[in-house]
Amino acid sequence: MKYFIACVFLFTGLWAYGQKITPLEYVDAGTILKENQAIIYGSFIQRLTFWQNGYDQRIRIRNLETNELFSFEVKPATRTRKENPFCFFIKPGTYEVVNFYYSKAKWYGTEDNTRPVFRGIDFEVNVKNKIDSGLVKMEDLHRIVFKVENNTLTYLGKWHFESGAPSFSNDKAVLDKKLKEDYFFLEFEKAAMVLPD
Repeated sequence: MKYFIACVFLFTGLWAYGQKITPLEYVDAGTILKENQAIIYGSFIQRLTFWQNGYDQRIRIRNLETNELFSFEVKPATRTRKENPFCFFIKPGTYEVVNFYYSKAKWYGTEDNTRPVFRGIDFEVNVKNKIDSGLVKMEDLHRIVFKVENNTLTYLGKWHFESGAPSFSNDKAVLDKKLKEDYFFLEFEKAAMVLPD
């Protein structure tokens, strides 16, 4: 019986990881926002350690209306800056942040890590252990959500993943000035601001 249960968990895990994850398309310099498009942008502060330098880091999100999974790069490979801007095309809709994906250097190569992201909980902490020990209840786990409207440029804030639970702050004026140099046709001053909650 225990082998049957182990097989059920194995196949369930393989099926869950087999769901298609579509990478969001980068916004190129000189892009103009066209009809029926939406663009998200912001900046990401990574948890910078020696073992994570040189590897990309991604956020995975789920469209709550279509249940599609998407990912976008928040730290490009080989970049060692603590804070990195991002700017991507996205389908309009309501999204939840599902997990944070990153790699670490190990003596034998790299170790890929996927951490679930919940509001108010440090993603480095083993959530399953906290639930099993009673420190966190399942009903206390809430996903971080944001909404993107059609035909909009949407500022998603500065994503603080450097320590503790993820948080979001408004640094729009500073980032708008930096990004305007590359994305000169996008009207950042008219962008909607949606801080994930």
